[in-house]
Amino acid sequence: MKSIKSILQNAISPYEQYCSSSGMQPTDCYITTPTIGIGVADIGCSHQGSQMLDRTIAFDKAESSHANITQTNMIAVSSFNGLNGLVWGYDIAKKEEMRHVLLEGRNHLGVYDIKPLMDATQALYGTVERRRFPVAPGQHLVCAYKSYYHVGPCIIYGALALAIAADRDKNADLFMEDHGTLIASEEEVSIACQETAVLENLIRSVQRIGQNLKVEYKQIFVGLRRQSINAMQVGCALTAAPYIRIAKKAVEHNQVETFSEWEKASLRFFIDT
Repeated sequence: MKSIKSILQNAISPYEQYCSSSGMQPTDCYITTPTIGIGVADIGCSHQGSQMLDRTIAFDKAESSHANITQTNMIAVSSFNGLNGLVWGYDIAKKEEMRHVLLEGRNHLGVYDIKPLMDATQALYGTVERRRFPVAPGQHLVCAYKSYYHVGPCIIYGALALAIAADRDKNADLFMEDHGTLIASEEEVSIACQETAVLENLIRSVQRIGQNLKVEYKQIFVGLRRQSINAMQVGCALTAAPYIRIAKKAVEHNQVETFSEWEKASLRFFIDT
């Protein structure tokens, strides 16, 4: 059985207040922290032949729109949480699982909402306004992430699934990302139907990968965030799961089994801004 205590002890940042990127050696331990960000920027720095500057601003806003993963140099890697990895909000600082409201009554056994895990990520890093234990500025951050851009008017979305392997001593957990646009509608039920279809496809894609890899997944966590983008704006959807070592002060109290224990013990720690 995966040793949560041993992995955590070997996934500690060299910084007191800052998390740091995980290493890339075979024996390196790490913690993954799922999040979805949506950033919107007014088009004001584009010129004929390039929208790169406005897209960069939108990406930067996406990094700060949920959990604070700003000022990092993201290194994109594939999307697995392996034998030496823990999932924040699931293995440690564990949040209570809840069904996804859009999937009620659809006979998806073992499928849950990923929002509690993302809330745990936000609580760990804090926000730009109230930073708690963010990744150290300028870190080369190993991260499973994908981004998507679209100019308005539109509704842009980012969706994320996390599949937990049944045998975590032999197989890795899987992250799946999806991005795109939804068809605008004045009827919320129409938007909800489109979101449900995206989530259904995420679940289906996880199942197909499991069949291909001969890996059984015992639980799947899914979620989606969306944002309306106006004309003369560009939006960025960012799904991310940074692989980190956790700040020393975030775990020095040793109360990390449940989220409520961790939150109570670490609530006093914020970086002055």
